[in-house]
Amino acid sequence: VDGAALRFESPAACVAWWVELCRARRAAASERPSAADLVDGALGGLVDGSWYQKVASAIVCGVDGAPANAPAFEGPERPFLSLQRRRPAAAARSSASSRARDLRDGPRRQAPAKAEFGDSLPERALSVAGPEVKAAYQSLLKVIIRPPRATYDEKRLGVADFAIRTAPAGGAHAAAPAATYVHREDLVVPNERGLEVRASVWLPRKAGEAKGPSKPPPCVVYVHGNACNRLGALSLLRPLAVGGMALCALDCAGSGNSGGEFVSLGHYERDDVAAVVDALRKRNLVGRVAVWGRSMGAATALLYAATRDPDVAAVVADSPYASLVRLCRELVARSARSGQGSGETGRTLVAGAAAEAALALVRSSVRHRAGFDVYDVAPLDHVATLRHCATPALLLHGTRDDFIPADHARDLHAAHGGDAELLLLDVDHQAPRPARAIVRACLFAYDRLQSGDADAGERAAYARHLDRLAADGLLGAKEDQGASGLSRERQRALEDQVAARVAGRVSGGLFG
Repeated sequence: VDGAALRFESPAACVAWWVELCRARRAAASERPSAADLVDGALGGLVDGSWYQKVASAIVCGVDGAPANAPAFEGPERPFLSLQRRRPAAAARSSASSRARDLRDGPRRQAPAKAEFGDSLPERALSVAGPEVKAAYQSLLKVIIRPPRATYDEKRLGVADFAIRTAPAGGAHAAAPAATYVHREDLVVPNERGLEVRASVWLPRKAGEAKGPSKPPPCVVYVHGNACNRLGALSLLRPLAVGGMALCALDCAGSGNSGGEFVSLGHYERDDVAAVVDALRKRNLVGRVAVWGRSMGAATALLYAATRDPDVAAVVADSPYASLVRLCRELVARSARSGQGSGETGRTLVAGAAAEAALALVRSSVRHRAGFDVYDVAPLDHVATLRHCATPALLLHGTRDDFIPADHARDLHAAHGGDAELLLLDVDHQAPRPARAIVRACLFAYDRLQSGDADAGERAAYARHLDRLAADGLLGAKEDQGASGLSRERQRALEDQVAARVAGRVSGGLFG
């Protein structure tokens, strides 16, 4: 017999048949039980669940447009891999007539596709299982692409013009203290997707300098973390300005006061940085540019320098992740380990299989709603480009970071392979950075941005001023507590969601 068409009473019966067939094949080949048996057992348990039959029926029959009189599922030996939803006859005729017209008149220019904001296919399928299952899945999506939005009153940016004293009070220059004058300009620029990106740039000017210097100052562009905004850059304003460096901070699309509904954890944020930097350069407001990012902003900074701007003078990446998918898998693994006892290795294997299935669903939904692939958010795949572009990088990471492990920074440092430094700190993900780390990062940016323009005496004076700020407690300790973009409470809530809805409990949450 060349082939056979099999008919099943229900999708559950089809999967049960497939499981038994696999077991029979292994028995015939005298195979020993392996991890595949554990997965088959878990699959059998899932098939017995009533929600699975509903979801499988929705996938087979098509939840949006399947004919009411659709026949029972017929499939080849390996089911569910080549399912095609039947199109109505009118749609088929329309497509055939369109193809004939194209052959006659030549290809027509296609209208640009419009973004869809309805439910993705996994969401439509899970809605059949009940509102609780769909709500659990959508809450997981929100963690990734729609975290809490950190809006704020822009009055918190402070006054537009002010002065920073650069000589200690009571010193030799107490009568006429040296000062650095700072002027802030606010920008609203469109990104590549036409979304409004809001940014601010603080331009320093030393006492005695005329306004609007002919040579624009070098600039550090600060990129905030997830669920954060440009206010996180304010703690860097003083130490950068006294070194003659401008500071630019932006609200990435989907964050802060900028436009957009979703975040992309670095994929589109690098284009937001590109739009702001282009606007600064066109207006001749800044000279050379370095990028400083925290958490999501650190990954964005690496992606921007590696894929958008080969002329970046330096990158400071604080707590970057090497790959978004790798981070998700590590969260799942930690959640599974924390929820299991001894003798549950098989359950962990099943949880890992369920995690991969959940990642596939999330990948599809994120692509549908936010228009990017989570597998593409991987700075590790691009960081070697920085070596070829001679772009130096300073990687900061906390050794007690239990959200993004320090191994991510270690791997990025090794992959760079060029002028890259790794500074490990005895802090966690959320903690303010110690003053010594701020001093090190500021001097790293100063040496790359002021290369050839400042003498050794000026550099030494700047280092002394940073040490004085650190001694006065003005570095690190007063950092915005939300600069990391992830509070300790939100991190715990995120880990709980991952454990409950992705792979921690096969019998509960999304897979129950």
